[in-house]
Amino acid sequence: MKRYFKKFLYKKISPKIGRILDRLFLTNIGKRGLNFYHNYQQNDYIFKKDEYCLIAVPKTGGWSFRIYTEKYKLPFYKFKKNALHNPVSLNCSPEKFNYVTILRNPIDRVYSHYHLSRRTNDITSSWGLINFLKINSEVKNLYCQYYSGLIDEIVDERIYNIAIKNLKNFKTIIDFENYSRDIKFFLKEFKIEKPDEIHENKNEYSPISEEEANAIKIYNYWDIKLYNEIFDKNIS
Repeated sequence: MKRYFKKFLYKKISPKIGRILDRLFLTNIGKRGLNFYHNYQQNDYIFKKDEYCLIAVPKTGGWSFRIYTEKYKLPFYKFKKNALHNPVSLNCSPEKFNYVTILRNPIDRVYSHYHLSRRTNDITSSWGLINFLKINSEVKNLYCQYYSGLIDEIVDERIYNIAIKNLKNFKTIIDFENYSRDIKFFLKEFKIEKPDEIHENKNEYSPISEEEANAIKIYNYWDIKLYNEIFDKNIS
């Protein structure tokens, strides 16, 4: 009975009420109950030291990567309800546990996230990109939130420093721009040669304009700094 009530509350009622509040008050709380129900954005899980854990920030190729882990039966931790989008656990420091992630150009990631939200009729995307950036916490320095383990916090220098320290201790960081190459290198560690090419959830949308890119940069200063530091790049 308790399980049914939880499902009814967070999967049915919470999103409906949340969408009404989002429309009335220009917020982005409609997805929180649903995320909680699906075990997304949890930062208190515990996995074994001989396991790997994928930190899949939305719109970085996480679905495709998980298919690799399942297809080749790799020793990856499975989140409750097979959830995908969870940050670093505060109970499992990257200094002692095996984390894997995929890093994508933050501007491209956010722009892809924006178009995903438009396709799924997310209310916050219906008011245009700048309002989407202003309202939605998942498109403001989300890398720093995920890699610090501090979801839904406003990112500052303290959180950035936690995130970059954690990320530098990850077992593997895959470059989205060299996805196929880096996947092959990673799978070689498990003696897997010539893996199949897997690319899920690829979508087409209009190219980003200079104005849109600049708006994303303004709201993602810390993520761009982190990306530049890890890959020694120079997105200004």
